[in-house]
Amino acid sequence: MNQSSDPDQDIAQPPPAEAVEAAGEDLISSADRAYKIIEARIVQLKYPPGHALSEHQLSRELGISRTPVREAFRRLAVEQLVEILPRKGAFVTEIKINQYLHLLDLRQQLETFMAVRAAKRATPQQRQAMATLAQELRDGIMEPEQAIFVFADRAYKDILVEASRNPFVGGIIAPMHALSRRFWYYYRDQWTEGEAEVAIKRHLALMDAVAIGDEAATHTAVQNLFSYLEGFARRIMDSEYKI
Repeated sequence: MNQSSDPDQDIAQPPPAEAVEAAGEDLISSADRAYKIIEARIVQLKYPPGHALSEHQLSRELGISRTPVREAFRRLAVEQLVEILPRKGAFVTEIKINQYLHLLDLRQQLETFMAVRAAKRATPQQRQAMATLAQELRDGIMEPEQAIFVFADRAYKDILVEASRNPFVGGIIAPMHALSRRFWYYYRDQWTEGEAEVAIKRHLALMDAVAIGDEAATHTAVQNLFSYLEGFARRIMDSEYKI
C-alpha cells in the first residue's frame, strides 16, 4: 500500500525572504530610475507644463513595468512637478510665479541654515572642492548659462548638503531645486544681457565664503543671492501682468 503524500508538499511554499527582498529592491531601483528620468525631462522642459504623462508609454520606453512608473508619478506629485487627476491621468504642473515666490521664501530659510552649517562644518577636502569649483567658474570653462545649472547640481548636491552634516536637509531641499531649475529654464528668454554673469557672481560670493569658513559672510551671501532671485521673479511677474 502506498503511503499518502505529505499534504504540505501540495501547498505552494512562499519564496525565500532573500527573494522577496531582492524583488523589493528591484522595484525601488526601477521606481527611482523612472523618477530621475521623468524629473529631468520635466525640469528641462522636454515635458512642458500641461504635458500628459503616459504610464504605458513610459513603461515601454524604460523597459520596466507600470508599477514603478506609477510610483514615480506619485513621488513627483508630492514634489509638485506632477498633478494626478482622477480618471484623467497625470500631467506636468503649470509654472506659477506666485508659487515660485513662496518657494524662494522657504528655500532662503533652509539654504541659509545649510550654507552657514557648511561653512562651519566642512572638511578641508570639501572646502577645497568648493574653491576648485569656484575657480572653474571664474576661468570661464563653462558658458555662463550652463555654469548656473552646474553650480546647482555640483555645489549644492555634492558639497553644501554633505558639508552641512544634517541628514535631513538634502531630501528636503532637492525637490525645491528641481522646481527652481525648471523656473529658470522656462524663463530663459527673459534673461537680460549679462543676467547669467550677475547670477554667477552672487553664487561665487557664497562659494568663496563657504570655502574659507566665514559664517557671517556666508549668511550675507545667501541673502544677497536670494534678493537677486526674488528680484528676477518679480520682474517677470511685472512684465506678465503689465497692461
